[in-house]
Amino acid sequence: MNRKCRVLICDDHAEFRDLLKAVLTDDQQIEIIGEASNGKEAVYKALRLRPDVVLMDLSMPEVTGLEATRRIRRASKRIKILIVSAFDGEEVASPCLHAGASGFFQKCRPLAELSQAIETVRRGESYLSPSGFGKVSRAGGTTSY
Repeated sequence: MNRKCRVLICDDHAEFRDLLKAVLTDDQQIEIIGEASNGKEAVYKALRLRPDVVLMDLSMPEVTGLEATRRIRRASKRIKILIVSAFDGEEVASPCLHAGASGFFQKCRPLAELSQAIETVRRGESYLSPSGFGKVSRAGGTTSY
């Protein structure tokens, strides 16, 4: 049996972090190991706790989610980052993937799909929420959903 996927939740809204924890706690394959309320704290906790997957909001105080993603990926290629954002579209997702994120999950999607997205990026694959993205340019190729 595989070990649980260790997840760090990074979002500046406590209510949304609580919602994610409630949804993900039901998944026996996921262990929530921490949470962060700003980008600086997200980088610190990711490097200290070494999660398998970081759920990262883009709109974070102190350090943006995009910059936090860059910093985490520079320090550790093992940690996978799944951007969880209310924003959508290629103009938003593409810079995230270029910064080192493994995927992009829209907050408007059913949260029941989040466990699948987490497992996809944990396996080293890319994940893009089904939406109007079509194809998103990524360094070294194109990712499609």
